Amino acid sequence: MDKSFSVQVYLSLNYDVGLVMRIMVVGAGRVGIQLSRYLSLENHDVIVVEKDPDVARKAMETLDAMVVEGNGASPQTLIEAGLERCDMLIAVSAIDEVNILACLVASKSGVERKVARLRNSEFSRPDAKLSQKDLGIDLIIHPEEETARELVLLVRRSAATDIIEFEQGRVQLIGLRLEQDARIINKTLEQIDKENPDILFRVIAIFRGNKTIIPSGKDIINKGDQLFFITKTELVSRLLQIVGKNEEKMEKIMILGGGKVGRLVAAELERDKQLNVKLIESSLNKSTKIAEKLQRTLLIVGDGTDLDLLAAEGIMDMDSYIAVTDDEETNILSCLMAKHLGVVRSLALVNRSDYLPIMSSIGVDAAVDKQTITANAILRFIRRGNIVSLATLRGIDAEILQIEISSDSKVAGKELRSLKLSRDAMIGVITRGKDVIVPVGSTKLTPGDKLIVFTKPDAMIKVEKLFAN
Repeated sequence: MDKSFSVQVYLSLNYDVGLVMRIMVVGAGRVGIQLSRYLSLENHDVIVVEKDPDVARKAMETLDAMVVEGNGASPQTLIEAGLERCDMLIAVSAIDEVNILACLVASKSGVERKVARLRNSEFSRPDAKLSQKDLGIDLIIHPEEETARELVLLVRRSAATDIIEFEQGRVQLIGLRLEQDARIINKTLEQIDKENPDILFRVIAIFRGNKTIIPSGKDIINKGDQLFFITKTELVSRLLQIVGKNEEKMEKIMILGGGKVGRLVAAELERDKQLNVKLIESSLNKSTKIAEKLQRTLLIVGDGTDLDLLAAEGIMDMDSYIAVTDDEETNILSCLMAKHLGVVRSLALVNRSDYLPIMSSIGVDAAVDKQTITANAILRFIRRGNIVSLATLRGIDAEILQIEISSDSKVAGKELRSLKLSRDAMIGVITRGKDVIVPVGSTKLTPGDKLIVFTKPDAMIKVEKLFAN
């Protein structure tokens, strides 16, 4: 993938593990609720500011956090809610201007770190009249851009349900849903490993029947399992062969929806001259504007749910279909229709993360939601101690940490077997310089090692304390 389109967020916040931060979250929508719930589980002191009385009331009922009903753009409201005593402000309301003003007030109030979710990308442009620094913002998250990046990754790695990159793309975590005839079904992980000694990989989680399993070598792979592998990026194609997945070449791609996500996906995909990209948009006015921005994408004006139109535009010859309209029902139904018409791979944009686990079972190959993607980007920013990266998997009850071992770490020089890691956590791989290592019990940790750890939320704090300096 082009480096300009990859997403990894690192920063030098040096909060010690166990140090309780006071964090103010402006906006109690889905992203705000998800972030607040996670931060509360981490024992941080969370204050949520929400203008809508009904939304605020619901937040009070569901969160272990202080909820203040008020305008997040009001300096008085923020100060009265305790902004001046906060270490961080995360502004994720639905209105850009509210998020910008909240960060400005936080900056003037001495808050150390400010994060804003903005849909308008002009503040991130190099020639912007008001820069990110002028607005007092340390990190700007653009949900549509993050979502487009994820969709492009999924198109390019056609067999995967999930992809997360580490180490500037050298290591990938891949989610795969097994077909009924997958060659590894009814085998233990130990068997699979012994049969493929030349391939460096690890299964770090199994999602089975709405349950997340951190496996051991004795676990047997069942029909319908969703497996999460971690391996070197260069070995992904070989790994797909082992599990019986064919990575189809995606050359003909149809996108439904000319909103910002659809335009960004088309713009990135059309850069590959081997790809044939079509975009369907129902609005004539919007289509005219889109046509001015895209170079090689064929723009089709019409109703993307019209079977006759789709047939006329060759949907049955498409390798991939991506539905990214603002209506998630349209996205899901049109993906099912595309699959019925013979499209190899369908991807849907949805608004509810609780839909994600069922997408594969109903026939959609992969789905993404902006809320989870946005929350992940922000969580990667909230670095604690020697944790350099953090992400969550959509619909899976687990977290992924990338932990760097420092020279004064209490685990430096120790063998993994001596750490007595929780049963609900697993070290997937260790990157040591240019080397990627699948660790065993006798592997010794050395300063500079980066560990990719898969853990259930309940074990998160124990893992962080174990690897604290």
